[in-house]
Amino acid sequence: MRGRYLALGAVAAGLALTSCAGIQRQTAQPAGATPAATPALASATSNSSSNSNSSPNSLPAPPAAVPAISASDLNRKLLSQTASAQDDSDLPLGPGDLIEVSVFDVQELSGLKLRISNSGNITLPLIGTLPAAGLGAVELQTAIRARLQEKYMHDPQVSVFVQEHKSQRISVIGAVKNGGVFTLTGPFRLADALAMAGGLMDDAGLTVYVIRKVPADGSPTDGGGGNGGGGPEARLAQVITAVDLENLAGGKRELNLPLQAGDVIEVPRAGLFYVGGEVNRSGSFLLKARTTLDQVPAVAGGVKDVADWDDIRVYRARPDGTRDVMTFSLNEFEKGKPAPEVQANDVVVVGKSYLKVFLYGVKDFFHFGVGAAASVPLL
Repeated sequence: MRGRYLALGAVAAGLALTSCAGIQRQTAQPAGATPAATPALASATSNSSSNSNSSPNSLPAPPAAVPAISASDLNRKLLSQTASAQDDSDLPLGPGDLIEVSVFDVQELSGLKLRISNSGNITLPLIGTLPAAGLGAVELQTAIRARLQEKYMHDPQVSVFVQEHKSQRISVIGAVKNGGVFTLTGPFRLADALAMAGGLMDDAGLTVYVIRKVPADGSPTDGGGGNGGGGPEARLAQVITAVDLENLAGGKRELNLPLQAGDVIEVPRAGLFYVGGEVNRSGSFLLKARTTLDQVPAVAGGVKDVADWDDIRVYRARPDGTRDVMTFSLNEFEKGKPAPEVQANDVVVVGKSYLKVFLYGVKDFFHFGVGAAASVPLL
């Protein structure tokens, strides 16, 4: 009698094992699909390589996560896009700039330091008011010489030195090593500004923003106030240009934007997303590169044996403080359905398949239970 029960138990164990394997084979090979392992899941599959039909890790692996380029690689490539240092003597002057004017053998005009007014003018002894904004140092030097020739001197020797280019400044903020305010020293581009700020930090995102103020439509363009006269101030609008850092570092010259005085360059930190549930490595991850939902399991080290591939939940915050909950299926992505892109602060939870829990429990019970019973001598 006991032998009959043991025989029935062995048959039941075989059916349970067949059911487990059948479930995984059915999922592993949707129409036209071919199971494939990925390096990202190698650690999960190595323990069961000897019996691929009895391990859920033989399921088709999700696409491997796109490797994010490191900050050091980005910095090295950005440095190759920078221009060589240039002399700032011909950089256009502007309001607030400090210059030094000297005329040889003229006491009143020897070592005279002047700050350009808000209206763009300077006032000199003997000469009076002279427009300076928009001129380079050499051009201003020529203008002063011409004015002196008109009234006082035959061949004046004039020199103009720029002491402070206050008008030609930009700001670099965000995830850079040495952000701050920098003076333009000639034709200046985006890669130059990032290099001057010490390069990107490790947690820098892959998008940089150039923020520029331009005159609003229909507004006056002449500045008012200061020592140079009145006039209405221009109404300014803010224009924001987004630049992909990987493409910039890759040599796309059109993305290496020329900068203007007053520009603000902002490098936001990379966003985070969170993964939990039936994955091998839950936690927070930097959103350094474009990541789609079907790549998340690879980012999190693979899925566990009891993961439910049809229960991938995404919790996404809304502006009003509530959260949207969306459910997706990795099996559908395997069949060709486009996977949505993961956004910063998303929470991705891989659900548990209770059918798999039950079947693996049955398999383990018969594996250990029947084995132990078989070792007991029959009476």
